[in-house]
Amino acid sequence: MDPKGPFAARVAAGLRGRGLTLRGLCREAGLDASFFSKVLAGKRSPPSDEALLRRIAELLGLDAVELIVSAGRIPAEWSALYDDGELFREVHLRAAAGKGARPPAIRPIGVARPPKAASELPRREGLSEELL
Repeated sequence: MDPKGPFAARVAAGLRGRGLTLRGLCREAGLDASFFSKVLAGKRSPPSDEALLRRIAELLGLDAVELIVSAGRIPAEWSALYDDGELFREVHLRAAAGKGARPPAIRPIGVARPPKAASELPRREGLSEELL
């Protein structure tokens, strides 16, 4: 994997595949070339605007969802992840497979975390003195 990140690697592959220059891509996508150059160098974060990411993917002949995810965003098509705890858990387990990550604890949507008992809360000595 590219040390600059998966987004930069995908864009670079797309540029090579389409025979485009960075300036040519930026001109077509309506991007500032200086900004996007810093993104590809790993000095700035990828754009967060989904429509812009889709336009970049289209121009580079890349899968839009892959590019959006590589930019650290959740595409609109995946909105079910927000509402379906089991689906989120399944995706997480597949993504973490082989990396030793523990699956997240999933609560059904709309079920609040039970409040902590007073005995479980951290005790702060001298708080009133700190506030004065």
